[in-house]
Formats: sequence, structure tokens, C-alpha cells
Amino acid sequence: MCVLVEEGAGIEVLMVRRGKTARFMAGAWVFPGGAVDPADAAGASLLDGDPGELTPWLVAGFREVAEETGVWLSDPPAVRSVEPADFRSEAIRRENRFAVGRAAYFANWITPTMVPVRFDARFFAVSLARRVVAVPDGREVDAAEFVPPALALQRAATGEWTVPFPTQRILERLASVTNVAAALAEWRNQPVVPIQPRLRIGDDEMLEVVLPGEPGFDQIGDAAPDPAVLKRAARAAAAAGRPIAETADDRD
Repeated sequence: MCVLVEEGAGIEVLMVRRGKTARFMAGAWVFPGGAVDPADAAGASLLDGDPGELTPWLVAGFREVAEETGVWLSDPPAVRSVEPADFRSEAIRRENRFAVGRAAYFANWITPTMVPVRFDARFFAVSLARRVVAVPDGREVDAAEFVPPALALQRAATGEWTVPFPTQRILERLASVTNVAAALAEWRNQPVVPIQPRLRIGDDEMLEVVLPGEPGFDQIGDAAPDPAVLKRAARAAAAAGRPIAETADDRD
């Protein structure tokens, strides 16, 4: 979930750092979010509108933001600490519903087949009228902050932050946004085409992400999961000062 707030002439987006004990992408800076729970499909009562077939993913996005950062994307927004196990009972007690009208579905990224831990991630953007203080839960995420997209990209480029490739591409898209309401309105009227990159390993063992439509994409093919190759690529990238978030966890 990309939580956006206008600040000055630009915008800021809420980003979180995955905890060091995370099984996948430990230490990476991402947007708050996570897997859809079975109960999310029946969570329409938590929303102030009807997003139709997107209900499970939108409920999951709102829920994960609340669980990971304490930010309740209601109208008006609120911040409160709540244990994940208590989320649904807390949500039922709240008078405000999560603000569907402030959200837009705008991106869908699917992990390359070579990566053993895979996801089919749907990205939503949601607007906030003002910045709030996000409080990391200390388990799934250990840091949270609102940051201009361009600054997040700069931190990724210098190696200060480890940022997954899809997150970087979305940050590039967000960096051109100055009017959140206009951007959300535009995205609501655009079809979302799933993007599934393929990975190419060079002779120097550096990993290259190739997107559909780019030269060589059709020749690469969908490679089988290969943790050993990815670990070698991760070591080469780390030595070059460009850590790869998708291989940030070297545990077997």
C-alpha cells in the first residue's frame, strides 16, 4: 500500500524497513503490505465503499498498514497501537471505515520464476490529507517514515537503503506526482497490466532484471528457482555496493 501525502511542491510516501529476522527481504525498505488472509475476502464491512473483486487485496492492504505502522487509513486518519491478533475486533469497534474512496489500484508485479520465494503483489495508492506519525510494530518492520520518492531512490542508488526492484520502479512513477488526487483519478481509469520480469545472470555473475518488451526478454525464458545462482549474484552485487533486496536473506 503506497500511502501518499502532499508536502510542499511534491509528495511523500510511507515506507517501512522489514525486520532483520524476516524470512524474505530482511532489512529491505518497502511499502507496508503483506499476504492476503482468508478472512480478508469477508472484510467488506470494514470498508466505506465497495471495491468489488478487489475487496480481499484492499482489505489486506489497509489491515497491513494498520498492523505494521499503526496508521488507520480511515476518514479522518488515525494512529493507534494494536496487536495484530486484535486487529479485527478493534476494526469492528471503530466507527470509521477504511477509506475506499481515497485508494486506487495501479500496479501488479509478479516475482521472476528464478526467485524461490515468490509473490503476486497488487499495489494500491491511498491519499492522506496530512502526514501522521507511523509507529513500526517492531516485529514485521523495525522502522517507518514518510519520504519523498526521489530521496528514497537516492538512498537506494547509494546503497544506504536496500530497495526491491519493483519498489524502485514504483518510486520512479511516484516521483513525478505533484497532485495526489489527480494521480489517483487517472490510475482508477487505467487498466492494470501484470508485470513479471525475467532474470539474466551476466558473466560477472551480476544480476540483470529484464522487463517484458525489453531486448532479450523472450530469449531468456522462465528459469527454474535457483538459490545457489541467486546467492552468487547477491554476493557480486553486495561487493559492487548494490545489494539485491530479493536475495537479502542468505539463510537456507
